[in-house]
Amino acid sequence: MESENTGGGTLGSANSLIPANQDAAQTIPNTSDSRRNSRKSIGLKNTKSHDSPDDDATSILDDFESSMEDLDNEPTNPVTKFLELLHSLVGNSAAQNPWLKVVVIVGLFLLYNAYIITAVAYHIRNDTNIEWCEGLGFLIVCTGLVYFGLFYYNFAKPYVKRVVISLNTIIQPLIALWFVQLGLSLLVLVALIIFVVLDTRDNRKRLISSLGLVVLVLLGVIISKHPGRIRWRHVIWGMTLQFLFGLLILRWSTGRDILQCISDKVTTFLNFANSGSSFVYGYLATGFNTTLMSGDEFVVLPGVFVFQSLSAIYFLSFFIGILYHFGTMSWIVAKMGWVLEVTVGTTAAESMNAAANIFLGQSEAPLTVKPYIGKMTNSELNAIMTGGFATIAGTVLGAYISFGVDPFHLLSASVMSAPAALAYAKILYPETKKSMTNSAEIYSLRPKKMGNALDAGTHGASQGVFLVLNIVASLIAITSFVTMLDVIINWFGVLVGIEELTFQWLVAKIFTPLAWVIGIDNEEIEDVALLLGVKTVVNEFVAYGQLTQLCLSPRSVTISTYSLCCFANFSSIGITLGGISAMCPERRNDLTKVVFTSFIGGNAAALLTACVAGSLSTDIGYAEWYPTRNCSGLIESGVASTRAFSASIFQTTFN
Repeated sequence: MESENTGGGTLGSANSLIPANQDAAQTIPNTSDSRRNSRKSIGLKNTKSHDSPDDDATSILDDFESSMEDLDNEPTNPVTKFLELLHSLVGNSAAQNPWLKVVVIVGLFLLYNAYIITAVAYHIRNDTNIEWCEGLGFLIVCTGLVYFGLFYYNFAKPYVKRVVISLNTIIQPLIALWFVQLGLSLLVLVALIIFVVLDTRDNRKRLISSLGLVVLVLLGVIISKHPGRIRWRHVIWGMTLQFLFGLLILRWSTGRDILQCISDKVTTFLNFANSGSSFVYGYLATGFNTTLMSGDEFVVLPGVFVFQSLSAIYFLSFFIGILYHFGTMSWIVAKMGWVLEVTVGTTAAESMNAAANIFLGQSEAPLTVKPYIGKMTNSELNAIMTGGFATIAGTVLGAYISFGVDPFHLLSASVMSAPAALAYAKILYPETKKSMTNSAEIYSLRPKKMGNALDAGTHGASQGVFLVLNIVASLIAITSFVTMLDVIINWFGVLVGIEELTFQWLVAKIFTPLAWVIGIDNEEIEDVALLLGVKTVVNEFVAYGQLTQLCLSPRSVTISTYSLCCFANFSSIGITLGGISAMCPERRNDLTKVVFTSFIGGNAAALLTACVAGSLSTDIGYAEWYPTRNCSGLIESGVASTRAFSASIFQTTFN
């Protein structure tokens, strides 16, 4: 064929007018030049340059369509002419009269408030209670918050900003002095120490948990990547926030109710994904009832993890994509991140992720800062993954509660572990690079807008497919590897008569001294240490199931509940690594470098939360179920199950 001629002919039919001996650069025209020439050839005006080829192409198509000849379908009858005239008048009025927009907004405002008043009158007339976290009460609270925000940003903010700037010019030079920073940090530490000493005068055993805070911080400094670069402001203020959250939740009933309300609303929002997953997957997502083969007994089979739990990722990706399209998510990241940036000192992106981790899981929370992951430093990546390991998701609270675990302590743990994760992440991997994701830079990194909101949402949902696939692949591989390791170690132990030797048992021995420093009673240290080992090697589901079968003191149960309330297990390494690397594949190598550091940090943050709970908790509400538990101990049951599984595996493999 002529197109395959390697001599002095042509390069092919598509380029038959181009000599074959021309340079490649001459053969392939410049894209921008060709676009410019195409515009000239059809008589278009030259448009300004765009930020991306997609924007440029869209502009070209729009200009091309406007240059095309109109169809001969001008309105001919009176009705169509009247409709065209009315459309042009309304459009021109809206464009030329800004007051029309104000009238529409004021009208909608009055209609909305009339609706609120009508609803209140209806509830009063029917003598219906107004619950602040449900129905009308919740709507009134949300409306009040929105009105307060509008008032602040449109009226009060300029005045507040002037005051803040004036104070900042005085305070900032002082804070920049190292001895002032040291003095403030010491002042906070002394205040906390005095409070703990006075607060524990009725039970000095709670001081052991306070000692655990010091021990865990010292261990973090020892294994830190850059111990000389630790910024103690991050650590002290992060742990102070953790302590303050503990006081607000553990000692203040209103704070506890607010937290419960927010958690319920987040869980309700994520549960909307169940309607889509049940429609697509059916019983694989919802579970189903069946009968045993040998009889008429009914059993309930739960939904499959990948079809049930991970389906929330699609819905959340869809929703967050829309929020980023309108700029709402960028605004939330900047504002919420600014609060933690001026207090704890961490950047806006990692701070926003930490806040999201209170209610979202380790693979959902990073979606809130997904556009900024590619610009993060390794220290920030470590902070993001540490936050995921240190907390749990609101969607799994129901499973833990079904085991008999107190929901109040689960909610408290997730809130308190968020600032602790930031603090400990900055101990293990201090920041040594200049961040590009602080509140001042966050708007410059705002992702490109899509064609419309629906396009942005569906684009986010389609990206969730790759996220789920990465999570599933990593989870299967790492869980299988840990199981193999556990069985092999147990097999070697059985050969020399050490039947309790398993990977879980070895990890439990590491946690034994830590179980003491977080405040566990001496006679229960071994059981709780093994619980921590089960949580780390298997997962927190199994650990909570075994916790509710133990005969522990109420104090030990409470501290154990906090220490187990995290996703820091080996299978979660696969979920975290697979999920975040799918969001930003070019950072996969950096993520793998810090993932084990984050894993250690997540475990340590949960233990820090357990220490704070052990220091502040005075009355434990486990008396209802605690006395009825079977005091059989955990070690025997754990060893028996591992031994049976080991025997079944090696009977077919090594014999």
